Amino acid sequence: MDKKDKKILTELILNSRIPINQLAKKIGISREVAAYRLNNLIKEKIILSFNTIINTEALGFLRFGCCIQLKNITAQKEKEFLSFLINHNFVTYLGPIVGKWNVGFDLLARDREHLEKIIKEITNHAEESIESFIVINTGTEEFFPTKLMGINKEIIYKKLNKGIKLDKTDLEILKLMSNNSRIEYMEISKKLNLTPNAIKYRIKNLENSGVIQGYTISLDIKKLNYEWRNIRIKLTGNKVKLLKSFLRQSKNVVYFYEYLGNENWDLDVGVIVKDSLELREFILEMKEKFGNIIKINDIYSIIEESKGNYAPEGVFNLEIFKKV
Repeated sequence: MDKKDKKILTELILNSRIPINQLAKKIGISREVAAYRLNNLIKEKIILSFNTIINTEALGFLRFGCCIQLKNITAQKEKEFLSFLINHNFVTYLGPIVGKWNVGFDLLARDREHLEKIIKEITNHAEESIESFIVINTGTEEFFPTKLMGINKEIIYKKLNKGIKLDKTDLEILKLMSNNSRIEYMEISKKLNLTPNAIKYRIKNLENSGVIQGYTISLDIKKLNYEWRNIRIKLTGNKVKLLKSFLRQSKNVVYFYEYLGNENWDLDVGVIVKDSLELREFILEMKEKFGNIIKINDIYSIIEESKGNYAPEGVFNLEIFKKV
């Protein structure tokens, strides 16, 4: 992968729906070469999926972070359990973990009752194998995915227009686009029996209202020679703003989530490193600057992205949507 491929990936991280001719112009290559390079990145499975970033709050859903620790389980049973979670209608971003936990994922639920129902479904599926199961309501979050390409740029999402009203057609469009952000207007129009212009108009409204917050890609970072680490930090002092500024500027930090009311940790920090030595250097630097206000609760490796961070099918169910 050369500099032009990295430029293509950068543009797609920022807007995976960019037309191929615009992409080619930004990179400084012909349309044909851009299409060839893009197809090659897909073929080599560097790009795993093209995702539409949907504000699921507009659909009436809350996001929860989950970790599960398993016991007395074979590799085959774990594989089957992961497959169950990947195909679950309310599970989003998911990956197997090396550390205290076996698997980490996010799920979307409309309220406490719905959350309890989902958790019961999951625990019943692997009742004898679950040692621990934690569920946390996610708080504020910041993302810097272009650091994968050596560029530090925070992704800031548009605020949701609280007065937006969505109908069945809007939900069907969002469902088609969720993990296929490059789907053409014509293809959507054929599936929904509407004109391409009507589809284009609706998508523009969804963008302007903040329901669609943007378009991005999921990447296999191992093929970029990176490893994922997640660091959970408990804050014990009042220099939080300085710590956040450090995390924003660090070349290693791709995201961080802030939680309120969690007794064990306050921040989840997603880190990309070349190896364990680079991870150690990052931790030492952080401790040198903020050792008096932080306590590391846990560190674990995310082996792979088994399911991308896109809205799962269950959130587009019209019956559930009506109950929200």
